[in-house]
Amino acid sequence: RDAQPAALGHIVFYIQGQGTLQFEDGQTYWNDPVSLFGPGMAHAEFDIEGPFEDFGIAMSPLGFVALTGKPATAYADRMVDAAELFGTGITEMALRFQKARQKGEITVREMVEQVTAYLVPFIRPVPDSHIALIQVVSQWISSEFDPDVEAVFAQIDKSRSTATRLIRHYFGASPKQLMRKYRALRAATVLCDPEAPPELRTKVESLFYDQPHMIREIRHFTGRTPGALDSDDTKILRVWLSKDNFRQLEAYPG
Repeated sequence: RDAQPAALGHIVFYIQGQGTLQFEDGQTYWNDPVSLFGPGMAHAEFDIEGPFEDFGIAMSPLGFVALTGKPATAYADRMVDAAELFGTGITEMALRFQKARQKGEITVREMVEQVTAYLVPFIRPVPDSHIALIQVVSQWISSEFDPDVEAVFAQIDKSRSTATRLIRHYFGASPKQLMRKYRALRAATVLCDPEAPPELRTKVESLFYDQPHMIREIRHFTGRTPGALDSDDTKILRVWLSKDNFRQLEAYPG
């Protein structure tokens, strides 16, 4: 039992073990052999009966839409059977992986290669202007721990309503929601990082109105209070929050 922080969209193959994923609104999902969930705007709680092994693929905002052909908002904080989007072939692949892993007959690299070969034909073209917008938003999120929402609109050559609609389409949330999400996630990442210098910890604490505000925001997006992030029941959560998991975005701006 642990928490999954608000994250990118994922495709997850459940190789061994089964259980549930419950989102903040109370919706609870049993895992299918392979599931897809969209970008999260709140934490989710999972309860898995082990032994447990899964194999997952994270999707960037561009990747999610290009691969699924669907708006990210339609799958935000929601999990579905991946076969709904990619056909029964992906379920058959997941079942093959389960059997092969139990027998020690397939490596992670081989699973990566097979999944890649299966999913590449699903990729759809995305307009260049949309790719440029995604890059602008990603750079904006990476610019500061709490970037100014007005600054991103100033960089996009579209009306405010159109820009907001497109950002929600790819990122699953409005700019203000994205700012809150990544401010809280970065703060949690700093607090989980034993190598973070004291001045950086002080800086992230200053991002919030007061300590109760920081606690509420971090708990909303990670599922745990700052004081509980280093407890024994958050071992998997700390993996999710590792600064190494920030790829397109800067973990510690500046």
